[in-house]
Amino acid sequence: MLFTTPLILKYFASYTSINVDDGGVILYDRYGKPYSLLWKQIIQPPKLESKVLFSYLTITHSQGLMSLAIKVDDKSELALKLQKIWVTHHQKELCARIIKLERLLKARYLSHGLINMIQSVLIPYRDKWLSWDIRCELSAELAQAIATLKEVTQWSEGDIAAFQEGYVRYKLTEHEVFFDTVEKLPLTTAQRRACVIQDERQLLLAGAGTGKTSVMIAKAQYLAYTRQAYAKHILMLAYGNEAAREMAQRASQYPTFPECMTFHKLGLEIIERVEGVAPNISQLAQNEREKRTFVKETIVLLCQEEQYRLSFVHYTKCSGTDIASIRRYLESAQGTRQLKTITESLGHLKCAAAMNNLLRLETRFNEVLLCIRPILAEYSLYLSNEKAIDFEDMIIKSIRYVEEKKFISPWTHFLVDEFQDISPIRAKLLKALTEQSERHHLFSVGDDWQSIYRFSGADISYTTDFTNFFGQGTVTQLDKTFRYHQALLDVSSRFICANPGQIMKRISAHNTDDIAPLVYIEESEEEQSLCSALSELNAKVQTECSVLILARYHKLLPDKRLLSKLQQQFEFLELRTMTFHGSKGKEADYSILLGLHAGTSGVPAQESSDPLIEALLPKQGNFPNAEERRLFYVALTRAKRQVYLIKPKVNPSEFLLELDY
Repeated sequence: MLFTTPLILKYFASYTSINVDDGGVILYDRYGKPYSLLWKQIIQPPKLESKVLFSYLTITHSQGLMSLAIKVDDKSELALKLQKIWVTHHQKELCARIIKLERLLKARYLSHGLINMIQSVLIPYRDKWLSWDIRCELSAELAQAIATLKEVTQWSEGDIAAFQEGYVRYKLTEHEVFFDTVEKLPLTTAQRRACVIQDERQLLLAGAGTGKTSVMIAKAQYLAYTRQAYAKHILMLAYGNEAAREMAQRASQYPTFPECMTFHKLGLEIIERVEGVAPNISQLAQNEREKRTFVKETIVLLCQEEQYRLSFVHYTKCSGTDIASIRRYLESAQGTRQLKTITESLGHLKCAAAMNNLLRLETRFNEVLLCIRPILAEYSLYLSNEKAIDFEDMIIKSIRYVEEKKFISPWTHFLVDEFQDISPIRAKLLKALTEQSERHHLFSVGDDWQSIYRFSGADISYTTDFTNFFGQGTVTQLDKTFRYHQALLDVSSRFICANPGQIMKRISAHNTDDIAPLVYIEESEEEQSLCSALSELNAKVQTECSVLILARYHKLLPDKRLLSKLQQQFEFLELRTMTFHGSKGKEADYSILLGLHAGTSGVPAQESSDPLIEALLPKQGNFPNAEERRLFYVALTRAKRQVYLIKPKVNPSEFLLELDY
């Protein structure tokens, strides 16, 4: 089909004629020079627009627009012919793309990354097919492909949620036998959903006793079972050595199982793979007493220089300015406490520097930093001369290797336990690893209600504001606790949720026995109060049972002599003593809480951190005693049956009064 520009426009138009056939279009300029376009280069069917005297034919191609005036008798027929030819050349590509899309949507969870990828891939097809009025006849396959294209590119949040829910339900049915048998007991619906949902960033909020470890193990096995990942590409991370060992032991019971390690072990692994040799861990890092001695001797050495000595005396309020006075001060009770603070600050300062957070401290703590920075410099020099690293270096150095791409992660799926305990420096390492590839996935399990390690750098905001730091993701919850009964769940949940900063969770108890959750014992003499609680317990239980004796501070727990005596007296009660912090992750049939008085060495703790240490730690929430409340919640939720509270006659803890309200 050849069309020419009317004579009146020939001398002004860019193109004077056009030839259209099944191969494409050829436009000729006023000098007769041709410009050819294949139909595949033409983004949309040529448009025919009527003007006063002529019709304008516009062709949209990959480089822009071409337009020329033509005179045509039947515009509708020509427009229809042009559509048919264009559709013939483009339909195969669209149908093939939609088939691939449908296969992908059937095989994979509709994650945020997948949504973004689909939308970006389909934008050119949307512009090609949905921006003009289709008038020509379409095959059934093409009509369905266009309908799918229109639906997917116009998905609302509700549509996406409905599609995700449909996928989850389908997979729950398809893999029902797997979920029934992967652990000793069949997984709950919420646990199964946590396994099936596979977003690039996923946080599972798992309250006390909800079976988070079972989900971690099942998630790893599900990924391997459904061939979403090989076991060797899955890394399970735990906060401490004991948790990592427990997880590894449980995972090793399966034919294929992933690696399990702590963040420090991960750091060592990264450093060794980059440097080709395992790093040497400094003895100072492994022995706190030796490290404190090193700091003391370093201070004495630095004080040989007068300016530093005067700065140190001003900082510590030491009574004398000579070396002997400074040494005596460092060996005094007050000096020993100061040494502990300085030693503790070294690690926090290294992490703050790695996070670029030191500048904000310069003005407020200038005098303190003048004293501590030289100590940190000497410590770093000692490590360098020793060709050794400390625990902070394990993380800081590994971050650098990951960010510089000297280390490329062999793992594509990172499963992190006790996520509420993660520190900024660990979070930075995790983010660096997961951002190495779009194929990397993060599955984190934690409970903001049990975030109790701020003193060691844990930052609860990575849990409460998960997606703000790690990017678009999915947050779900486990909704059933198997540890304790509903009444104890109600009491403990009401207590922790008095802080509006904690994430609200809908949890029910598997055990609905009607049991009084709390038993109050009036405090008398320490030993007598504990004996009274144990005697009441001993008379109540029919069989052997376990009892956790808990206190905020170790010094308030019965010593070995008393514990041995009580164990002999109540031989059917298995007694263990722990601090509130030490009881995290533990459980027993009953628990007894001691030291529930207000004030010094009481609950909540009144001791304040050194101002510099406090500034180096993550920010606290605005709610009073937020972390102490979480710690008390941990203590309340160790017992399966009942919690015995030793209540002081005078000056009881405000937490006790709140429970008794």
